[in-house]
Amino acid sequence: MRRFLAVALIYAGCATTPHKPNAREWNLLMADYQWIQTLRAAQKTPGPNASRKEQIGARVENLTRLQPTYVAFMDKLRDYHDRTGDGRAATILGKEKIALGDEYMNVLSRYDKAIELYRQALEVDSGNVEAQQRIAVAEQRRFVSMNSFALIKTGMREEDVRKLVGFPREDWIKQVMQNSRVYSVWIYPKSDGGASAIYFDNGVVYHTNWNAAAPPASQTK
Repeated sequence: MRRFLAVALIYAGCATTPHKPNAREWNLLMADYQWIQTLRAAQKTPGPNASRKEQIGARVENLTRLQPTYVAFMDKLRDYHDRTGDGRAATILGKEKIALGDEYMNVLSRYDKAIELYRQALEVDSGNVEAQQRIAVAEQRRFVSMNSFALIKTGMREEDVRKLVGFPREDWIKQVMQNSRVYSVWIYPKSDGGASAIYFDNGVVYHTNWNAAAPPASQTK
């Protein structure tokens, strides 16, 4: 009798958590994924003239609202993939890692974190060409180049600078108000560990410094 119960329990466990791709679980997961896509489509998006601060704030708010539903879905999808090895799940896991990496790269300018997420996409979906391409782009943007920096000229506006060297990280932009004017500095890391800086007066470049910060002493030896 005990042996019969043990076999029955094992069979029941296999029936509820199959170790091969199956239509029932996959269809339920896709229904959840479609709901997430619907929620995403309904989210507010900042207008074309929104400031970077407003863009970041809107994305953080959207991610916060979606997080409980999204995390629950990703946990189920990851569990399904780990149990079944279903390549369709790997594709979506990789796609979502890339989407999050894009936020870090294109909005926050946190290239190290973006590269980490793109590599995670490759870990689960090794043939993902988009992840490979994104890593190359992020590596290129990670440090400001002398050639690009040399193109920054006095009198350029912030948008002109962004097109040439991109935005720095949001916490590497410093601002101060003085006599009704806004003075700001954008700081960019260099590959040698130092940093360059671009200075703005009411959004217009008035000074640049390629060697604004020296590399750590350990890197100059």
